[in-house]
Amino acid sequence: MTSKASIIILDDEPNIVEVILARLEVMGFNARGFTRAEGALEALKKEECSVLLTDLKMPDMDGMEVLKRAKGIDPDVEVIIFTAYGSIEGAVEAMKLGAHDYLVKPFEAIELIAKIESAIEKRELKQRVKYLEREVERHIEHHIYAESPVMKKLLELTRQVAKSDATVLILGESGTGKELIARMLHLESNRHDKKYVIMDCGATPSTLIEAELFGYTKGAFTGAMKDKRGIIEEADTGTLFLDEIGNISPEMQTRLLRVLETGQFRAIGQVDQKQVDIRVIAATNVDLRAKVKEGTFREDLFYRLKVITIELPPLRERKEDIIGLARMFLVDFCTKSGKNITGFTKEAIDLLMAHQWPGNIRELKNVIESAVVLCKGDTIDEDVILLTDMHEDAAPVSEGEEDLNPLEVQEKAMVIDALKKANWVQKDAADILGISRRVMHYKIRKFGIQADKKTA
Repeated sequence: MTSKASIIILDDEPNIVEVILARLEVMGFNARGFTRAEGALEALKKEECSVLLTDLKMPDMDGMEVLKRAKGIDPDVEVIIFTAYGSIEGAVEAMKLGAHDYLVKPFEAIELIAKIESAIEKRELKQRVKYLEREVERHIEHHIYAESPVMKKLLELTRQVAKSDATVLILGESGTGKELIARMLHLESNRHDKKYVIMDCGATPSTLIEAELFGYTKGAFTGAMKDKRGIIEEADTGTLFLDEIGNISPEMQTRLLRVLETGQFRAIGQVDQKQVDIRVIAATNVDLRAKVKEGTFREDLFYRLKVITIELPPLRERKEDIIGLARMFLVDFCTKSGKNITGFTKEAIDLLMAHQWPGNIRELKNVIESAVVLCKGDTIDEDVILLTDMHEDAAPVSEGEEDLNPLEVQEKAMVIDALKKANWVQKDAADILGISRRVMHYKIRKFGIQADKKTA
């Protein structure tokens, strides 16, 4: 419950206002009471208010007009209508015009508090969605979402580094968004209006990398029927992104080092050197330092590449971003498919938050795409999430906690504690935690909690 939420009470009967004020103040709400509509609306203009409680029938202005004016002042304010039994039809009409709910006089305090809490929750959700939309809009150019402190800090570093011509090495697990960061570095650089050329060293056969990078002249080798400009030359004055740089051969490493140090290269079959002005960004999901130690990657090239290093965290270490990313992907796939899916249930969100995402953002994107295809209603629930193949990748962790982060250790302890209190009945334990039985089963499997640990 958001006990510090601000509430405005409007009723032409002072004793009703006083009674409600007393009840709300006891509950910790910041409440103000008014007997005239103009006073309540003026207060709404001057300060943020979560909920406006207003009587439907008043002599100076009826509740319907108050509702319209209040929504004009603050579209997010939630309005609850008080009405007598004989005026319920009017209250229902008010709900059609945007009121959150209505209360029939006389009403119980518990009913009043429940409806206020529901209204506050709805307002907070709307504001949260607006915040996420603003964040999506901020990063839509780069398709990057960041709410977690670690990603916000990383994006600040990326923007700072983008303005220089320094070589950047982007590290991170597969699917963490290394190519998006590389593109952002280019788009926010002084070369943003020049070419951005990508060379995927992981997907290109080693025998073709030299020809792709440096180009060749007609007749340089069998099959060279005409001159071909290489990727390095194509990127002249722009940015060259070398993805999966750890896969290039020792010979290519030597030739690439020369390009980085002098800006010079020679096409296959050509005698004369060519000069280029390029900014190089490289990325890899392998441990280059380990490859240097084993002698499979040149140490001098390694240090030349890592003038600036940007290391992307895996999704499991930036869980604050999971729901924002999921909603961003949901909007994208709904637009493409023509579906109207409004969001996720709490249980579906619990599943998304509990998963370890070994495939990182790429895996999350695939799960949301599958969920959009499989969803038959207007909300994605836990059953839809579990119909995707997400849960199949969630292997149970060992009984030890050495592989868990601090939040997961705490989460596992809470699950075990709930199971103990429920005498190891999963349904009852799920009720204690406020989650569904299916989500409880998922967490038990995720943490490798054994059913026979009743003596734990």
